[in-house]
Amino acid sequence: MSRSMKRLNLVPVTPRVGRRITAPARWLAAGLALCLASTPLHAETLLVTADTLYTSSEAGVIEGGAVLIDDGRISAVGPLGSMTVPAGTRTLEAAVVLPGLIDSHTLVGVSGSYNVSADQDGFEASDPAGARYRVLDSFNPTELLVGEALKFGATTVHVTPQPTAPIAGSTAVFKTAGTLADEMLLRRDPAVLFNLGGAPKDAFGDQGGPRTRMATAALIRGELTRARDWAAKDADDRERDLNLEMLAKVLAGDALAVFTAHREDDIATALRLAREFDLRAVINYGTEAYLMRDTLNANDATVVLAPPMQRPTGMEKWNSTLEAAAILHDGGVPFVFATGYEAYVPKSRVLLWEVAMAVANGLPAEAAVRAATIEPAELWGVADRVGSLEPGKDADLVLFDGDPFEYTTHVKQVVVDGQVVVGED
Repeated sequence: MSRSMKRLNLVPVTPRVGRRITAPARWLAAGLALCLASTPLHAETLLVTADTLYTSSEAGVIEGGAVLIDDGRISAVGPLGSMTVPAGTRTLEAAVVLPGLIDSHTLVGVSGSYNVSADQDGFEASDPAGARYRVLDSFNPTELLVGEALKFGATTVHVTPQPTAPIAGSTAVFKTAGTLADEMLLRRDPAVLFNLGGAPKDAFGDQGGPRTRMATAALIRGELTRARDWAAKDADDRERDLNLEMLAKVLAGDALAVFTAHREDDIATALRLAREFDLRAVINYGTEAYLMRDTLNANDATVVLAPPMQRPTGMEKWNSTLEAAAILHDGGVPFVFATGYEAYVPKSRVLLWEVAMAVANGLPAEAAVRAATIEPAELWGVADRVGSLEPGKDADLVLFDGDPFEYTTHVKQVVVDGQVVVGED
């Protein structure tokens, strides 16, 4: 992100864990702040101290820890007593500090809070095979839900197309603070989203298909085969094809193939396709993934976990459980947290609350923090910038006045690139 990113003056904000703030007036205020902010960021030295500091690094959890920030980046992390702090450094104090949270599957910025045609740009309903579509071209930085995600500590988001079309398009990773998509962009095209199960049938069954699960898989298999054959040709013999170019990146390992699959049978199909084309297996939602832990481990699969509090509507989600994260963790299956796609207003969940629910249902707190910070940063290829509190990385932090996974706790401040963008400045 550019160091000239605009300041987001979203103060005062003290969201309470466990209560969704959805009032239109609050959204409007957040949106206006995002749209109108214009004060340039200025480099400064900042010290953040915490009774408990989760680093998501080899340093682990530090009691009485501190983070020293200079010019938007972390310059030192460790016990407060070990720090050499320049005179005049501004200090922020908190009970608990986490790295900025990372949402691994969200449609904020492309599926808007008003849920009308003007702000719904995540699903191209005319095309079941749209690898050429880039979510970057739909992302609206000033959409109200981007600010909502930010004020609850999600400083980085992996934005995807809507999980509907068999081949939905490529994804992108953004910071949530800023006003221009290209400045907020951390990585373009880290993955292509493929969708299995009922959604493709419901969306395209009346348009000539696919009408069955086998037709959905066949469409994906056919497009990947065409891309493999296209990539095998000499460059001079290839005709320009944006779909095949993007799928060729997937086949080459330059972009991940993320397969939406809730049920065991759909997860098995995703793993089958991954084996056929030698792809890294990434399962999106994976509602029943906890029932097939050994299979997932045998396929080196990673799960972009369904929100623990997702509604168990429809056959695909009947086996939802609040304990899914804890069961996957105990079974050694890698997973990361996400808020997913919501068809109803307010169109997005709160990542912090979903992580808290997983902790309340058996997931160790440190494992939960890692699955919402460094592990998704590594998965999406942005760990050199975000995901942990280490020297040299972007200074993205969330400050709490208590245990972040308790209902009574508040977000005190959110810091992005060394600047306080939520809370008291």
